[in-house]
Amino acid sequence: MTTLPSPTPPIRPGPRPRTPARHRTAARIGGLLWLASAVQTAVVSRLASTRMHAPDLARDMVSTLGAADCSHLDGRWVCSPLSTAVNLSWALAAVGLGAGVLFVRPMLRPGRRRSLAVALVLLAAAGTVVIAASPYDVRPVPHYAGALVALLCGNVAVTVLAPLLSDTGALPRWWGRCGRTTGCLGLAAGVCFGIELHGHAFQGGFERIAIWPLVLWVLASGLRLALHRPRRPA
Repeated sequence: MTTLPSPTPPIRPGPRPRTPARHRTAARIGGLLWLASAVQTAVVSRLASTRMHAPDLARDMVSTLGAADCSHLDGRWVCSPLSTAVNLSWALAAVGLGAGVLFVRPMLRPGRRRSLAVALVLLAAAGTVVIAASPYDVRPVPHYAGALVALLCGNVAVTVLAPLLSDTGALPRWWGRCGRTTGCLGLAAGVCFGIELHGHAFQGGFERIAIWPLVLWVLASGLRLALHRPRRPA
């Protein structure tokens, strides 16, 4: 009588490897950089919008906050008294974003996905620097090129980076799914903004949908990383 081989028991995933203390410390520094970058951007942008004359969030682009001069643009009068502060804020946010991911990098699992995520974040940071250095009413071509790079690379970066952060144990598993959703939402809105869907009627709305969920994700992730303390083994 032939004896059938016993079924192989399913392989269960082992516990996550413990992250070295120096990597956790670096990740907390990176989280603080992300947190500070997102907070100062949100605060300065909010203050600048209150100083503008009758801003239309659905129609006016975020770029109007950094417009260098007061003039008619796209059929509307645009004047941002705090434009210099806004552009400086965007440049600082780019530096914090790029430096933050370099601090977080050692904690991520090595591989192509880590390299891709870091490269995308650095490209998004570089695009933001171009935006800050090129107000769209003065140098529109580099400004829009920088915006395209920042929006596309930033949102794709979140879809790649969020699951990697969840794999470290520093963030919960659902954080990765939330990041993917945020990135896909921002990417879709960015495409709608780029192809000028509905003309100028909702260009500001699409741009804000492409930007602000991304900013909020960076802020929340920075806060979680800064406050993360690994569980001590029982």
